[in-house]
Amino acid sequence: MSRIRLAARALRLALNRAHADPTADYDAASSDYDTFFSPVMGGHSTAALAEVPIAPGDRVVELACGTGHLTAEIIRRLGGKGSVRAIDKSPGMLDVARRKVEALTEGRPGLDVRLFVDDMDAFIRSQPDRSADLVVVGWAICYTKPTRLLAEIGRVLRPGGRIMVIETRADAHQALTEGLEKVFADDPSLLTSLIRVSLPKNAAAVAGWFGKAGLTVTGQRDGAQIIPAHTPAAVLEWVQRSGAAAGFKTAVDNGRQQLVLDRVEAALAELLAREGSLDIQHTFVVVTGAKPVAPRARHGARTGEEAGVA
Repeated sequence: MSRIRLAARALRLALNRAHADPTADYDAASSDYDTFFSPVMGGHSTAALAEVPIAPGDRVVELACGTGHLTAEIIRRLGGKGSVRAIDKSPGMLDVARRKVEALTEGRPGLDVRLFVDDMDAFIRSQPDRSADLVVVGWAICYTKPTRLLAEIGRVLRPGGRIMVIETRADAHQALTEGLEKVFADDPSLLTSLIRVSLPKNAAAVAGWFGKAGLTVTGQRDGAQIIPAHTPAAVLEWVQRSGAAAGFKTAVDNGRQQLVLDRVEAALAELLAREGSLDIQHTFVVVTGAKPVAPRARHGARTGEEAGVA
């Protein structure tokens, strides 16, 4: 019965368009992100970036750059020549990224790197056709309508241009998620808005999004990382200070957030007592792809692009 009440509560919130905004959580996590998230998951991001070629002179767009972990890697791989347009919706995260970028671009006139506070969907829509060699989306495609975003990315990529997506899987932090759902099921009034995310089941699901958007998949894989937190309090600290709980601040009744955290911690303590350990996994997917190159026209005819037609 409690889950039916929770479903009814969620339906009412959806009809009223009461949707949580994760920006406040990322702002709050920005000063700790490179202490908690980047050392644990940053290596997976860097490995994913290595799966798409980056050459000096490339034009790169990075959506949801966070604290600039991948932005810095992109700049290093451009070898002193090229452009980067990186955006994030969180001013706090972007402030950290700017400090990294400034240290890497100073005295390197061949690099044109610009960072903006912006929404992913709005920013990609503003970009010209065929204007990017590579688009990177790290840990954020879940906040959009993925197929629609990928179609816009396809428009912005030049023919043969590449894309890399790394994203959390739907089964990540499962014990924590189940504990939170139980808290809300017991008292649905705690939930004041919905966290809207499109977390994929697996890499094949993201590859399907690529196909619907007209992009060719060049690689796909699933991965998992046990987070370094082995007590209920440490787990909660990690998810809050790493940004993994993004949306919590606006999804939960402002005056009862600590109550929710206390109840989730109690549920994790019960799990620890029952199982003897807390191995909370951050599962994720990596999918790379490319914009197909149009076949040459037959009988010697030239395409509009080959003839210089915009």
